[in-house]
Amino acid sequence: YRFRARGEALLNRLLPEPYAALANGMLLGIEAGIPDDLYEQFNLTGTSHTIVISGSNVQIIAALFMALGQRLFGRKRAIWPTLMGIGCYALLVGGDAAVLRAAGMGALFVIATHLGRTSTAIISLAVACWLMMIQNPLTFWDVGFQLSSAATAGLILFSNDVTNLFAKIWPGFSGGHLLADATRGSIAGKAKGLLAGFLQDGLLVTIAANLTTLPLVVYYFGRLSVVSFLTNLIVSPVQGFIMIWGSIAIVVGVAGLTWVAWLLLLMPWLSLVWTVFTVRWTAALPYGSVEIMGFNLWMLLGIYALLMVVYWRQQIWGGLRRGLEIGARQLVALLAGPVTAGALCVAGLVVWGGVLSQPDGQLHVYFLDIGQGDGIFIETPSGRQVLIDGGSSPQALFSELGAVMPFWDRTIDLLVLTHPDGDHMNAQVEVPQRFAVERALDTITSQQNPDAEPWRTAMQVASAEVVLQHTGGWVDLGDGVSLWVLWPPPNGFNAEDVDNENSLVLKLVYGNFSVLLTGDAGLPSEAGMLAQGLPLASTVLKVGHHGSTTSTGADFLQTVNPVAAVIQVGIDNRYGHPTDEVLQALTGRLLLRNDRQGRIHVWSDGSQMWVDAERGTVNLTEFIR
Repeated sequence: YRFRARGEALLNRLLPEPYAALANGMLLGIEAGIPDDLYEQFNLTGTSHTIVISGSNVQIIAALFMALGQRLFGRKRAIWPTLMGIGCYALLVGGDAAVLRAAGMGALFVIATHLGRTSTAIISLAVACWLMMIQNPLTFWDVGFQLSSAATAGLILFSNDVTNLFAKIWPGFSGGHLLADATRGSIAGKAKGLLAGFLQDGLLVTIAANLTTLPLVVYYFGRLSVVSFLTNLIVSPVQGFIMIWGSIAIVVGVAGLTWVAWLLLLMPWLSLVWTVFTVRWTAALPYGSVEIMGFNLWMLLGIYALLMVVYWRQQIWGGLRRGLEIGARQLVALLAGPVTAGALCVAGLVVWGGVLSQPDGQLHVYFLDIGQGDGIFIETPSGRQVLIDGGSSPQALFSELGAVMPFWDRTIDLLVLTHPDGDHMNAQVEVPQRFAVERALDTITSQQNPDAEPWRTAMQVASAEVVLQHTGGWVDLGDGVSLWVLWPPPNGFNAEDVDNENSLVLKLVYGNFSVLLTGDAGLPSEAGMLAQGLPLASTVLKVGHHGSTTSTGADFLQTVNPVAAVIQVGIDNRYGHPTDEVLQALTGRLLLRNDRQGRIHVWSDGSQMWVDAERGTVNLTEFIR
C-alpha cells in the first residue's frame, strides 16, 4: 500500500487530469479519481477493461513481454522474462485476489503458448479453474472469474484465427512480425519490428479476448456497445505503451529519479490523450451503445455453442463430408467424440452449478463492494433474496450481484431503499431493468420525499408489489428471519440533515444473530433511538454514513455493542471516510471495510457467526464473546 500511495502521488504530480486518474486506474488499480462522466464513456464504448485491473491488462502485458523476450532472448527463452513481467505487474498493482487470478490466467496463457498445443492449453485452463473451485466452490459464480477464464479461453482458441483474418486484410500482418523480415539485421530494424509486435499483439489480445467475454458482459450488464470493436481497434495498440512505460516510470520515480520518470511518462501521456479522445468521439456517435433487454441464459449458452461450432468448423465440415461418403452411422460415430465431450461438460456445469447454488439453510449477508455507497444483499436459509440500497454505479452493483447470485437467477424477492441519496439509490433504480422484483419496501416518510420519485417510478414500471411498512413493524422473510423497521418515527424526524436523519434503520434478526443496518442515520437519530429505548443490541453493526464523524456516537456504540463492525466505503474516496475518530471508537471490535477487503460475507445458523472477505483473511476467534 505504501508503494501504491507513492506511485499515485507521483502520477498526480507529473500528469494532468484526467490522465493522472486514468493512469492510476490502469497501473495501480486506484479508480476513485476517474471522473464519473469519463468512466461512463468508457463503459458505453466497451473499453472499461482498459482502465481497471483486469485479465485484459495482464494478457496485454503478457503479449508485450513475450514479443520483447522473443526479440531479445529468442523464442525458447522468452517465457521467463514474460512470466517475470506478469509477476512484477501483479505485485505493482497490489496483488489482491482478482489481480492474482488474472495474473495466473495470464501466466497459463504464456505457458500454453510456449508449449504450442491448443489442446494442452485448454486442458491446463480447465485444471486451473477446477483447482480454484476446489479451494472455493463459489468461485464459479464470481463474474471476475468468469470473465478472466473466458478471456484466456478466447486467446487460446481464437488468436490464430484472428491473426489469419488480419493477415488477409492487412498484408504482411503476422502477429508481431510485420516489419521484422523487411528490416532484419539492423538495430533500427529490430526497434521497428518490436514496435510492430507491440501494436499487433496488443490488438490481437483485445479482439480474441472480446470474442468470448462480450456475451458475458451483455448478460450481466444488459448493454451492447456497438462501437466497442471500432474503439478497441483504435485504442488497444497504444495500451501497451501506457502499461509498460508507465510501470517503469513509477518504479523509477518512486526510487527518486523524478525527471527520468517524467521523460518516461511522455509516451504514456500521449497514449492516454489518444485513448480519451477516441473514447469520447466514439461515445458521442448515435446508437453507439444499446440496452439489450431479455438476454437470458439460453441465449448466452447459444452464443458460446456457436463459437464452438466456429472453432470446430473444420472438424465438423470434414466429418460431414466423410459422412456423406460413408453413411449416416459412421457420421454419428465421427461426431460423437467432440459432441459428447462438449455435452457432458455443459451438463456437468449445469448439474454442479445447481447443486452449489442451492440454499444451505443458513442466513447470508453480503456487504457488496460497490465503491462509495451502501449495498447489502441478504439470502435467507430457504433462498429468499433481499437487496438493501445499491450504491451509485449500476455496473458495480450488477457485477457484485453476479458474484453472489447464480447466473441463471434473475429474481429479487424484496428491494429496500434506506433513503434517496445517490450513493444509495441510483443503482437500485436500474435493478428492475435486469431482475424481476417481487416486492419493494416503502415507508410514509419516503413517500413524502420528492427525491425518492425516481425509485417509486422504477418500482411502478417493474410492477413490483410495494409494501408500506410503518416504523415499529417488521417483515417476515420466512425461516425465522425477520427484518425490523426501527427508524425514523412515523411522522418523520425534524433535523438539519433531513434525508440522512430520516434514513431507514433496519435490524435483521435470525435466532441469536442480528445485524443493525443504519443507512446514513447520524448522531441526532442515534440519540433519538436511544431515547426511545429501541432494541439496538446486535451482533454486527453496519457503521452509519460510511464512517463519518456525523455517526457512531459513543453511547450508541456502547448500546449496540457489536462483535463486528462493517464500513461500506470506497477506496481513496474524496470524503476522507472512514475518519480516525470512528476507527478509534471501533478499537477492540472486528473491523471490516470494503475498501480494504472487498466484498464482505457474514453468515449464521442463528447461533454461530462466520465471516469471510474477498481480499485478505479474517480472524474472528479473538472477538467472539
